[in-house]
Amino acid sequence: MCAYRERASHAWTDSSVRLAATPSAFAKTSLFYVQEIGHFETLDRYFTEREQLDSFLIVFTLAGRGRLTYGEKTYSLLPQQLFFIDCMNYQYYSAEQDEPWELLWVHLNGAAVRAYYEQFAASADVVLTLPQDTAVPGLLRQLLEQHKHRSYRTELVGSKLIVELLTEIVLAAWELQLPASEMPSFIGEAALLMEERYAEKLTLTQLARCLAVNKYHLAKQFKRYTGFSPNEYLIHTRITHAKELLKYSDMPVAEIAAGVGIENVSHFISLFKDRARHTPLVYRKMWQRLK
Repeated sequence: MCAYRERASHAWTDSSVRLAATPSAFAKTSLFYVQEIGHFETLDRYFTEREQLDSFLIVFTLAGRGRLTYGEKTYSLLPQQLFFIDCMNYQYYSAEQDEPWELLWVHLNGAAVRAYYEQFAASADVVLTLPQDTAVPGLLRQLLEQHKHRSYRTELVGSKLIVELLTEIVLAAWELQLPASEMPSFIGEAALLMEERYAEKLTLTQLARCLAVNKYHLAKQFKRYTGFSPNEYLIHTRITHAKELLKYSDMPVAEIAAGVGIENVSHFISLFKDRARHTPLVYRKMWQRLK
């Protein structure tokens, strides 16, 4: 692995803003945090080339045109477009010659940022075109203002804004790949059937027959649009209802298992522990102590 390397031409207007942040120990261990943030109006010789930086970078183009090389591909960067990259990987981005590039940007990190990045990278190309009404530039401006006028609120509010920013970006990537308007109606119907009939012995074949759809097509499309297989969705629904009974009733565990459609109590305990990190009895005792 090579060492951190950066080469750059810091060519931007006097009105541009660049702010560095020094996160507290609390922010580094518990929050999403800004490392650097800014708003640039670049000059035509502006560029940055780097790799092996422990940071994630989000850049939103406001006006003009830029260019990005990342992952052995080169992208043109236009207004309303955003890129989200892992700065450990090689990157080169620059203003197009003879055309100013105006951008909002943030270097950020935090324990869960990589998980958001991986969701984004799995759903979209590096460069994403956002709709005109996107909240992303507004969130970046708010984040920038928080760091212009630092106070005891900055890290907590900044973390909240970063969560909103990452959520907007990942949802936009998902919706580009899987527009809600194109989701087959049987996906929602299948989910509703499982919510209503979770206590029954409901197989994929029965579910498909109820919906008049091929079971293999149902399984593939359900996973595509929900992220769960039908069986995993049904188990999730059963465990959720079991939690309610464990919290708010005195029913024995075996009776709860049967009541949510799982007759084998040992299998129920195994499924519950895998998804709730505790056995049903430990989970019940935890909630009884809280009450």
